[in-house]
This record gives sequence, structure tokens and C-alpha cells, in this order.
Amino acid sequence: MRKCIDIMAILQCVLLLSVTCQAQEVSVNEQQLNRLLDAGEFAQAQRLAEGQVIVGERNQFLGAVARRQAQNGNRHGALGSLGSMTSFAGQQLNNSSGSSGQAEQAAQGGAAQADFDTLINLIKSTIEPLSWDDAGGSGTIQPFPGGIYIDRDGLMVRLDVNNSAELKVIRRDQFDGMFSEHGQDVREESSLRKVSLVRLQRELELLRMQGRDAEAAMKNLAGIYKIQYVLVYPESRDIVIAGPAGQWNADANGRIVHQRTRRPTVKLDHLVELLRNAFSNDPTLGCSITPRANNLLKTQQYLKNAAGKQIVTGRTEQWLSGLRDSMGRQDVQVFGVDTQTHLAKTLVEADYHMKLIGMGLVPGVPGMNSYMDNLKQAAEKTGTPQALSMLRWWFTTNYNSLHATKDGQAFEIIGSGVKVLSENELIGKLGNRVGTGKSDPLTQQFAIEFTKNFEQLSQQYPVYGELRNVFDLALITMLIKSEDLHTRVHWNLDYFLDENGYRVAQAVPPTAVESVISHRVVGGKTVLAGVSGGVLLDPRMVVAEDNIVYDSYGILEAEHKGNASLSLPKSVWWWD
Repeated sequence: MRKCIDIMAILQCVLLLSVTCQAQEVSVNEQQLNRLLDAGEFAQAQRLAEGQVIVGERNQFLGAVARRQAQNGNRHGALGSLGSMTSFAGQQLNNSSGSSGQAEQAAQGGAAQADFDTLINLIKSTIEPLSWDDAGGSGTIQPFPGGIYIDRDGLMVRLDVNNSAELKVIRRDQFDGMFSEHGQDVREESSLRKVSLVRLQRELELLRMQGRDAEAAMKNLAGIYKIQYVLVYPESRDIVIAGPAGQWNADANGRIVHQRTRRPTVKLDHLVELLRNAFSNDPTLGCSITPRANNLLKTQQYLKNAAGKQIVTGRTEQWLSGLRDSMGRQDVQVFGVDTQTHLAKTLVEADYHMKLIGMGLVPGVPGMNSYMDNLKQAAEKTGTPQALSMLRWWFTTNYNSLHATKDGQAFEIIGSGVKVLSENELIGKLGNRVGTGKSDPLTQQFAIEFTKNFEQLSQQYPVYGELRNVFDLALITMLIKSEDLHTRVHWNLDYFLDENGYRVAQAVPPTAVESVISHRVVGGKTVLAGVSGGVLLDPRMVVAEDNIVYDSYGILEAEHKGNASLSLPKSVWWWD
């Protein structure tokens, strides 16, 4: 017993001595830092700060260096010191109180973090007041490019904006900030470009502190047009996305696309919106385009009044116009994301355009029939055309699997990403739509054809490529949350997650569209069809454990090792 007590006493003494030595070491480092700052040796002071092993002390020292630089009017130096911090504790930058930021602050010790706002204000005071924009500059209301216009009432209509002033601005400003510090040109083609999400967020925060908006290269994620890998580097505290990239420009409708393939670039705004969705209480998102019940009732009555009557030759279009007036507009509902964002518009535009193809109002691709063409062929065979068919088609996920290394540090996205599902609907006595849970062969055939030809359709109509990018980003952001990747690399997400942090561009939200209705004449009789649907995206099933296939050949592990950032300068957020 006596020996046990002696051993415990010795251990307590050793522990006390260890704590005392650590405290003395911190004190010595603080004294050395203060001497360097007093002497104006900021470069040496920054090197000393960056050499601190404990994250909280490192950030505290860097904050002290930045403060002294700001006090001496050295704004660029102060911003550079802040750029060396592991985390800015985003809620301090945007005056919010996100819980994840508070947890990070506590974990990093933060006396310096608690006083972060004061430091930011000090740096702001060294900048010309008129050049500082607390709103970040990117949250203003503006039109969206892409051949779609949404009026003040929220009605989405197709528009040719080929010569608009908006396009001229896009084309003029698209190549701001195109070079990395190593001289790499982001416009050059790359089979596998890497973008550090952690470094990118830090650079965006630094730009915000300078009153500057995100550069075009940032908004288009360095020109990546298809995300292939997600790479995790705990040792360098980084999460990297990788995929083919190259020069981009605005197409005829103002959509930003890769110059050679015409595929839309992956958008920073979409990434931020989908991160916010993934970390919300209900990480589903999508849209619905649905007929109004009273209009369906009017349509039924219109058809009932016309039943048994012969449409006079030459007045078919007039009769169809009356039918469209009865159908009226359909309501648009977007859920899971901010309705005023470009992401919301992309969901609605893709869904609406798919229905135009299905109804034969917009051509598909060679070898692909519209639903109406198939319906006409079937009616000609049977001789019994149906008066009105209500269809429902919607987009959802289409991933084969998610490949991963056994240590969970590299992931590869496998699959086309998007498919179309279908259902037939009935119209009740009150004009309400009743789901059948079934899809007839013709309705299902179009869904299958669209899915099979999705790649070709994406090349002809870039909105579908943009939709696929949205689906890929939704998968990636859900992967970050479900696998807790941000915690593994000590990444504070507050600046992206908080609406007062990074400001996503906004415009008038889509709230209504004109009804999509089409017809074919078979044996003197008119065959009609109307359509509803939407987009439903829930990536949780895709990142579920039973959907992950682990790499047993080492190929993915080799990609992970070969694409690390190595010793790039702190301000570099992309590389080839």
C-alpha cells in the first residue's frame, strides 16, 4: 500500500512539473513574440507564431501579429497573418453566433477568438471607408443568365438574352483573378484540377474583410465542370475536390460553360447552398411544378363542353388556346434551398424544360421520341385515343455507388447522377390530382428514354449539365456531414453555413410557369396530355454505408497520395 501511495505521489509531481514546464514554455514564447513585435520584426514574429504546435496558441499569436501590423497601418500584412490562421471562427467575422463556431472557439482556447471582432474592426479602419462593403457585395438582386427570365411576379418565361447588357458584363468580368501564385493560369486545360475547400473559404473571408467580392475563378471553382474525387488530408487539415477543368465563357444564353465541352462549370454559390442544406434538420431539396385544382376543374368542364363536337377545320389552334387558358398557370414550389438563388432557378428550369421535351414542344436528341409521338403511334394502332392524360415526371438521383479508400480519405463519384421517374395521375371531382402509384408503359418509356440519353441531352441543353453538377455537390456536401469530414480536418464551416457569412447571389424567385400541354391529331380526333412533376433530391441514401464500395486495388489511394497540395503557399486554393 505504501508503495502505491509513493508511486501516486511521484506521478502527481511529474504531472505538475510537466504542466509547469508547458506554462513556462508558453510564457517564454509570448515574451519572445512581444519582443519581436516591439522591435517591428513582423516577419520573424509571424514565423514564430506559425511554429506553434497547439492550434489555439498558434491562432492567438497570429492574431497578436495581425493586430500590431494593423496598428502600424500595414493592412496587407495583417490580412496575410490572418490568412495563416487554421480557422477564423467564422461567426466572429459575420457577427453571428453559430454553435459550431462556439465549439471551435472553445476548443482553440480562445482569448484571441473572443476578441476577434475588435481585430477585424481595427483592420477595417486601415481601409478606405468607401471601399469597405459589409454586405460582401454578392447579395444584391440581379437577373440570372441562362435563357430564363423571372418577372417581378415570379413568372418564369424563356427569353433570348443574346445581346443583353448582362451578358456583356459577364463576358467582360469573367477572367478576374485567373493566376495562382505559382503562375498557373486557371484558363489552361487540366484533366484533374484540385480545389481546396478549406483554403478557398479562407481566401473568401480575406476578400470579404477587404470589401471585395469573390473572383470569377472562385465563383466557378477554378473552371471544374465535373467533380470526380473528394480527397481528405487530415495532416494538412484540408478537403479537396478534383475534376477536369479549363477555360470558360458565357454561352449564347449567358450560362457560364467550359469553352470546349460546353458543360457548365461547378458553381461556388451552389456549393454553399447545398452545404447549408446538408447541415439542416431536413436535408432534402427540390421543386415541384403542379397544376392548380380550380384550373383542372375548368379544364375538365371545357373538355366536357366540347365532347362529341367536331372541331371546325382551321379553328384547332383557337380551340387549343381556349384549353390552355383553362389550364392557366402552374404553381412552382422550391424546398430545401433559398428560393431566390440561382440553384432554385436551375431546379425549376431543368424540370420545366424536361416537360417541354416530353410534350414534343422542344426537340430531344436523335433517336429519342417525345411522349406525344409515342402516344400518337399507340393511338393509331388501337384507334382509341384518350381525351386527357395527366402525367408526372420528376428528376431524382442516379448513382451506381460511391467508391472509397478503406481509411475514408478518398472518394470517387460513380454514375450519371440524374434519372427521371414517372407516374400517371387521375383528376378528382374537385379538380384535385390523385396519384396512382403506377406508370403506364408510354409514360414510363419516356422516363427511361430521357435517362438513357441524359448525357447527350446535357450536351445539347446545358441546363441538364448544371443539374447534374447540383446533384454531385449535394452528394459531396452530404458526404462531408455524414462522414464528419470537416471535424476530421478541423474545418470551421461557419462562414459558409451562416447566411450572414458568404452571401449567395439572389434574384426574383420562380413562383409560376405556364402550363405545359400538347396535342396530336389521330384519325380526326385530338389526343391531349398535360404534365406535372418536379425534382426530388435526398442524397442521404447515396452516402449510406451499404452504398459505399471500398477500393481493394489501391487505385483510389494512389490518386489521394498523388494530388496533395504539398507545400503550396497559403493563398493558393487550386492547383493542377
